[in-house]
Amino acid sequence: MKLLFSIFYTLISLSFSAFASEHVLNRGNGSEVDSLNIHQAQGLNSHNVLRDLYEGLMTLDAHGKPIYGVATSHKVENNVWTFYLRDDAKWSDGSPVVAGDFVRAWRLAVDPKTAAPYAFLLDNIIHAKKVMQMKLPAKNLVVKALDDLTLQVNLWQPDSAFLEKLSLPIFYPLPKTKGEKHQLVSNGAYKIKNWVVQEKLELVKNPYYYDKDKVYFEKVNYWVTENQSSELKRFRAGEIDITESIPDSQIKWLQENLSDELHISPYLGSFFLGLNLADKNLKNHKLRQALSLAIDRDILTQKVLKTGQQPAYHIIPQELVGENVKYKLSDSQKDKEKAKELFQQTGLNANELKIEILYNNSGNQRKVAIAIAAMWRQTLGIRAKLLNQEWKVFVQSRKSIKRQAFRSGWIADYADALSFLELFTSGSRFNFYRYKNQQYNELVEKIKVCSNAVEKNQLIEQAQNHLLNDIPVIPLYYYVSRHLVNSQIFGYFDNVADRHLSKFLYSKGD
Repeated sequence: MKLLFSIFYTLISLSFSAFASEHVLNRGNGSEVDSLNIHQAQGLNSHNVLRDLYEGLMTLDAHGKPIYGVATSHKVENNVWTFYLRDDAKWSDGSPVVAGDFVRAWRLAVDPKTAAPYAFLLDNIIHAKKVMQMKLPAKNLVVKALDDLTLQVNLWQPDSAFLEKLSLPIFYPLPKTKGEKHQLVSNGAYKIKNWVVQEKLELVKNPYYYDKDKVYFEKVNYWVTENQSSELKRFRAGEIDITESIPDSQIKWLQENLSDELHISPYLGSFFLGLNLADKNLKNHKLRQALSLAIDRDILTQKVLKTGQQPAYHIIPQELVGENVKYKLSDSQKDKEKAKELFQQTGLNANELKIEILYNNSGNQRKVAIAIAAMWRQTLGIRAKLLNQEWKVFVQSRKSIKRQAFRSGWIADYADALSFLELFTSGSRFNFYRYKNQQYNELVEKIKVCSNAVEKNQLIEQAQNHLLNDIPVIPLYYYVSRHLVNSQIFGYFDNVADRHLSKFLYSKGD
């Protein structure tokens, strides 16, 4: 009996040791991902996962800078880009990644039937716009496989940000498999093992990834963590290694007790309140002005958020507009007086007016919405109705003609002001504000083809002034990235893109 017990105990111990030695990374990821389809994914949380699952011609290094991925080199002649692919890149089913996989994916991206939100990033490829306008079939997109390891892309005009764009999900390849199987086969450092909706996504190392021997974590769990306070508790309990965010209300405690784990860093992103210009009340320009001026950004950043965000009176972060453009701050007291004056000129009755503010489930988002509602009430006498929704529902709901005000914002996909300006063009799928200004559209097109830095910055300033005058959105603050990172996790470097691929992370705690 003792012998049997000893054998049983030994087997249990060995099994436990094997389990304990498995390298697992647990990451908080905020809301449930909206999609893992490379053409449909919109949220940052979806893109976080996709960067682990896929790899484009370019990828990102540990500092968030673009480096070669599936490509090993390239050349450019007269706007013709030729990429040479590595011969050891494989899909997670063992099949090779070839140039035709990129051709297939990019043609599908611009196909109107796909309705890919980020398809506009391919605009500069010859015939992309005509395909998206249904004037040409997708096969006419001028991208071709010269052979399995050589891809050629023809652009209309020079694009200094093209290599950086190629690291984005919309430029990822797709395997020959059809339909939903696309999501089961990937070419990045990881592949999907399990997806429990509203709980977690479980990724495991791709055994065919060319650099698999340098990938430390065998498994990565992306946990749904909409409530920042609960996420913090899980971090302190050791259940999560990297948080998606932090509860701003506990920033002082975090600075005093978890200073080594707390990462707050500048971020190329702006947060703003979107306005539906088709709404019968929000069509009133003076009302939009009054709503904007009534918001005290200093109180919002210093008293409500309290984690380093900077007040924003412009849409594009200062770092992307050039040194010659100097942003001005504002006088909150004068702004409030002006807001009252403008609201009186609208002819609207404050007691009868109610504006809905839509936001996604998040403790921090709720605090911002409550603060804005209180400022409108105090300064203008306007009541706000607060409506929160789960992220997937919110992503669709913000498109509705019935929406009034809604949380919005943008993180630069690439380090150029165009990443922000393109959002507000009439044809943009991210123009949820129903903003239409032909002069603005023309300025954006001029910026795209401008090669003179000084002239380009002047055009950018003109375009942004249109937005500031027309107010399709109300700028509120500039983002900072805010995370807690387990002190035993290494290879994590703060960067303005706030992109951290799991393949670069490792632990010394095992």
